[in-house]
Amino acid sequence: MDHAIETYEGVESLVAEYPNTKYKLWIEWAEMALYRAVLLGLTNKESVEVPSLLGFIRQYQRITNTQANNWRIDKRMVLTRHSIQFVSNSYRTGQYVPPGSSSEDDHEMYRQSFIAELSQLHAIYEKMLYMQVPMPRAGQVNQPVLDFVDQLMADFELMGTTTQDLRGLREVLDRAAQRTFNSPSITRHLYNTLYRLGEYDEAEYALRSYLHLVDLISYDWTETHKNGDALAIDQDGISMTIPTARPDLPEDDAQDENDCIGDIKNVESEQVSDMLQVLITAIRMYCNDLAKSVDAVEMAEIAKELYQKNKTKISISIAAYLHRAIGVAYGLLGCQTFDPEVRPIYHEKALSYLKQSLEIDNQAWETYYQLALQQAEMHDIGQAIQSITHALQTNSSHLPSWHLLTLIVSCPIQGDFKQALKTCEIGLQQVELKDDHDEAEQFILFQMTHTWLLYALNGPEAALTSSGTLFSSYGKIAVVPEASQSSGQEMIISGSFGNLSDLQGQKKNRGRSSSSATTATGIMKENGSRSHDLSTASIRTGRARSASNLASKAPSLGPSTGLLSVPDTGSTGSKHHHGLHLFGSRSTSHKPKGTESPQGSVNGNMSAQSLSAIPYDSKANNSVSSFQSVAPSVMSGQSILQPSYIPMKPTKRAILRKQRSERILSDLWLLTAQLFIKLGKLDEARKAVGEAERVDWTHNPMVWCVLGQLLLAGKKDIEEAQAAFDKALVIDPHHVVSRLELAKSYLLLDNNQMAEGLLDNLTKSNGWDCAEAWFLLGEICKNTDRLERTKACLFYALELESTAPIQPFSILPRFI
Repeated sequence: MDHAIETYEGVESLVAEYPNTKYKLWIEWAEMALYRAVLLGLTNKESVEVPSLLGFIRQYQRITNTQANNWRIDKRMVLTRHSIQFVSNSYRTGQYVPPGSSSEDDHEMYRQSFIAELSQLHAIYEKMLYMQVPMPRAGQVNQPVLDFVDQLMADFELMGTTTQDLRGLREVLDRAAQRTFNSPSITRHLYNTLYRLGEYDEAEYALRSYLHLVDLISYDWTETHKNGDALAIDQDGISMTIPTARPDLPEDDAQDENDCIGDIKNVESEQVSDMLQVLITAIRMYCNDLAKSVDAVEMAEIAKELYQKNKTKISISIAAYLHRAIGVAYGLLGCQTFDPEVRPIYHEKALSYLKQSLEIDNQAWETYYQLALQQAEMHDIGQAIQSITHALQTNSSHLPSWHLLTLIVSCPIQGDFKQALKTCEIGLQQVELKDDHDEAEQFILFQMTHTWLLYALNGPEAALTSSGTLFSSYGKIAVVPEASQSSGQEMIISGSFGNLSDLQGQKKNRGRSSSSATTATGIMKENGSRSHDLSTASIRTGRARSASNLASKAPSLGPSTGLLSVPDTGSTGSKHHHGLHLFGSRSTSHKPKGTESPQGSVNGNMSAQSLSAIPYDSKANNSVSSFQSVAPSVMSGQSILQPSYIPMKPTKRAILRKQRSERILSDLWLLTAQLFIKLGKLDEARKAVGEAERVDWTHNPMVWCVLGQLLLAGKKDIEEAQAAFDKALVIDPHHVVSRLELAKSYLLLDNNQMAEGLLDNLTKSNGWDCAEAWFLLGEICKNTDRLERTKACLFYALELESTAPIQPFSILPRFI
């Protein structure tokens, strides 16, 4: 054995010494010797050292890749398949040795070498596989294709780091789908890939296809599940039909004898655990990313029924995770349901499932967070504090947990705001902010809560001074490069906003940089900014305008004024000062035109920079496409994760992130405007509202709501303020604050009937927990001598006020 190994090592050295030899007999001899060397190493791993076996594999692939693809293809396929498994396992166990001079001490180069080698092996095997595997007939399984995809998906967790890697993986799965017949496993992998890529619309189609393939839904269900009462609304104000709960199955109906669905199409067997993981991922997508509570609950009910039929074969961790997901889905449905009779039922269901999850696994801190959030939304503040404290004791670095604790402590029933402010400051110090977009969003929202607490304790001047850090932090989420491409169809609104139907300018300017974030100097300083006349005509009748975007650089706090002062980031040193542009025409000639990445082919040597690679999991940008220039290439082949084209349209995740970042920047300006209103500086408040309007005037109803508050504070015409509130309700017909402010404006006009109608509708829908609405409704009832109704409204308002946080709990992540 030792002599054989020495001989093969000599052959490997000889082949490496003459890499450019093209003599046919030499190549055939070298292939046969190295083939036997690799087989010897794979069958006698204890006798052959890992570096030697890796050397055999590399030289075999290098010399065979110089021949035609079908040359000795059977032997090459067998050896390549086993080589992939060996390289992957050696890296997992820490035994992998990179080619060339790379060492494990240089971790980045070590990892890049592994990714380049393994991805090229997968690409070689895929090419040979599809030369050998025929197109399947109906009911036929191409098992080699399924095995290849399963191995690739397992290895992708080690190789994939960027959005471009996911795009390449998606293309691999599309090719595999063409060589399989309605494969559930391929469809499952495709759904998971699309979800991770952020293509939520396509992921929904893949999800439905998968559920059909495994018989978890039928075509009749697809046609009829939307029938029923529309008692819920989504985040866009669209009514949704509430789902029908599936009955719980008795214990006797559990299918203990099977742990897979083997006769779905009499073709493949899908494990129940895999199906549950898909359904849990779907619940997460609908709760966190799309805010579709009805779809989330439908997936939850399907998962619950599947679990109850196979519960003895499900691990404790999956069972606890599933119950937590079901509880989160019902909690979101309770928040989006406006029917006062159905809403408490959903909240109780959510609470019940979360408690069941804790009974299954009481060590999961995530469940304690979800339970605390649910209890807080049900105004059970005492229990919520206990739950969130338990979560923080287990994981003290979780930012949303600290934020939730701060909001709970800020409720009046807990005392004063001092403890809440102290908790907030401790949380900001405890959390180590990572390079993650979603976490950066939560960090800014946490800082906004800190600013509101400062206002509650020390007044608007102190809050305004400290709010400068918010604009500095905004730079972490200000730019989402992928969303700068064309975003396709835009929402068209006409009539109520004036001429809003002309949104083509907004589409063109989505990728441009505006001066919104660089104009804070003009907003905060007394001189240098001109304002537009807010006449009734300008409020009632708007002109067509093009939306602007935020600057790529985040503004900073100007130290000289003590207020928000943002230096201009332009290269010429000139500054642009903007006044209020609500419903006024504006020029965009000063804005540089953005560039869009054209759709085109991508060759094997294109760099990661030209692909605009974006880490989907917050890892470094180290796409395989760039490895071939920095890591020693073994076979000089193309990575299997190299996409063949770059789509111009951004992913749904990128679009949603861009919308959220614009909303946050707009809210920052509105926070500043509200503080200026409290200080009586109405001119500065008007300018701040104008900047908020620049950033997000078609999606943020608070822009128009704060404008209405500003007009009322300035003793302007009440009808003018009502017009602003009406425009807010065009954006979101169910916006609680705008409906409340509109009702208050009618009270100022002594129109109690209109005010009562608005307040009654508000308290019966998504404003059921608005203490001020109940108080005003009680005051109206008192003025009309309805004493019993007055008493009920005022007592309920008092109860709600005692459990109302300084910011709504809805700003926290729904599902962690």
